[in-house]
Amino acid sequence: MERSGSLLQPPTYGKSITILSIDGGGIRGIIPSVILAFLESELQKLDGEDARLADYFDVISGTSTGGLVTAMLTAPNENNRPLFAAKDIKDFYLENCPKIFPQHSHYLLGSAEKIVKAVKGPKYDGKYLHNLLNEKLGDTKLHQTLTNVVIPTFDIKLLQPTIFSSYAIKQHPNLNANLRDICIGTSAAPTYLPAHYFETQDSDGCIRPFNLIDGGVAANNPALVAISQVTGEVTRGNTDFFPMQPWEYNRFIVLSLGTGTAKEEGTYDANQAAKWGILGWLSSGGSTPLVDVFTQASSDMVDFHLSTLFQALQSEDNYLRIQDDTLTGDLCSVDIATEENLQNLVEVGENLLKKPVTRVNLQTGVCQPLNMGTNEEALKRLAKTLSDEKRLRDVMSPNVHKSKIRRLSSFRTFSQTERIRAKN
Repeated sequence: MERSGSLLQPPTYGKSITILSIDGGGIRGIIPSVILAFLESELQKLDGEDARLADYFDVISGTSTGGLVTAMLTAPNENNRPLFAAKDIKDFYLENCPKIFPQHSHYLLGSAEKIVKAVKGPKYDGKYLHNLLNEKLGDTKLHQTLTNVVIPTFDIKLLQPTIFSSYAIKQHPNLNANLRDICIGTSAAPTYLPAHYFETQDSDGCIRPFNLIDGGVAANNPALVAISQVTGEVTRGNTDFFPMQPWEYNRFIVLSLGTGTAKEEGTYDANQAAKWGILGWLSSGGSTPLVDVFTQASSDMVDFHLSTLFQALQSEDNYLRIQDDTLTGDLCSVDIATEENLQNLVEVGENLLKKPVTRVNLQTGVCQPLNMGTNEEALKRLAKTLSDEKRLRDVMSPNVHKSKIRRLSSFRTFSQTERIRAKN
């Protein structure tokens, strides 16, 4: 089914399924925002300045701060186009993070007072974030996104993940919640922001309650969740997809963006952790070790799995993971939203573009350089692949008027094969 406002034809008219995945990480969402701005600018060079990421990815998936970015890239504006261009997301973070995570009150507290506050309740009240998302997203619901989205959360009452997916709402209409509520839920990191309660009501009047905390508890790296959602649709015979065997991972093109971590030096060690009780696990050196551990473990396990799988099936070029595992100090934080730290995170993203493409070492967990050029060069190649896939679908789909195809050809020349298909 073609989504309203989408410029991307279903995969059944092409040869690949395209997935964008964005990790959680609080203020470190600035890092993938820089990467995405570069990718969108490359797509605009190929297909015109109106090109947006939602026009090229069948699924955009995000957890926590990645869920916010997902919503910004896919929620429709008044013209039924994406609410944000990728280049505007960085400025959104720079402007709003200091208000979501106000610093002044925390600098005035001593270490003991910070621990007591962490035990008594979340570090931030979340009111600014709630008001901001209400303003930006309004009553936009999940089914209205301009491409398919997958946003993991965790229901603290049911003690199980709740995945808000464009695909899942077909079987479970009560998942068709307001995007603002989904984003607040997936961002509700334990000890940082309060859990979020809301209800939905389906056409039969059945009410479903949700008691949500940060999706990073279940899937801080949501790439595998997104692939699973697509695989489920293929298995169910969804006509949007071409027939595909379970091992045909060469049909997936996956861009997975991390938000940075501290692998080389690490933030903690066993000597520290051996002395911690519950308070130590909740607060140490200005961070929250327990949260850091489960979010990083979640991200790494997905990367390990997908790296192994794509390599084993000889389609490793279809999986591009961009992550910086050399962060130190305040850069590792999810909430130190000082102007200096936020600008430093912008620099991390810009520098990451110039760094070599890496692949996780399955023994050490550290990202190692490959002989594949820089991340910037890899993204340029990806932009060409995404553009070619979109154009192929436009040629093959009966839903696209041939005048549109001629219009697109003004940016790039069709291959002879594509022209023959277009004529037919």
